[in-house]
Amino acid sequence: MSPNSGETGWMVVWTESRAEKKVASRIAAKGIEPWLPTITQRHRWSDRWREVVLPLFPGYLFARAGEAHVHHLLRTPGVLTVVKAGTKPAVVPASFIASLRRALELDGTAPEAVVEPPTFAVDDEVVVQNGPLAGLRGVVRQAKGSRQLVVWIASVGRGVAFTISAALVAHAETRSSQAV
Repeated sequence: MSPNSGETGWMVVWTESRAEKKVASRIAAKGIEPWLPTITQRHRWSDRWREVVLPLFPGYLFARAGEAHVHHLLRTPGVLTVVKAGTKPAVVPASFIASLRRALELDGTAPEAVVEPPTFAVDDEVVVQNGPLAGLRGVVRQAKGSRQLVVWIASVGRGVAFTISAALVAHAETRSSQAV
């Protein structure tokens, strides 16, 4: 089977709760390339702190496969479904996956300081102008020294909060003004 021939992007796979890692290995065993983006968080138990690797999107992972291979994904134990846009599988562009991978690799980098007063308010829609997330739209969730943007992936219906310098974003034009 050659699932990577002719695909245009990555499919979003919805998994059973807490089964993302197992599903990723099962998909890989079928010859389909999975990607499970993860983050490391520090968790405290009653007697110790520990670094825990968790899925970035709980319950979801990405699989690079052509539409003809959807049935292989659906027959994988632990897969609930493939997220759809209408009647066809939703496809996330490879460029977005590459941007997300670059952003996750920058873990531990310090945001740039902002010396001018904040010009963004909570719930303002912004577009990232520079850096690995350039071109993505987000919503300001906090207005502090650095801005925390939520980057929504429409086909997943989940968001990720990135702390990003206000110098890297600009106000997004409203969709109604773009149509005029």
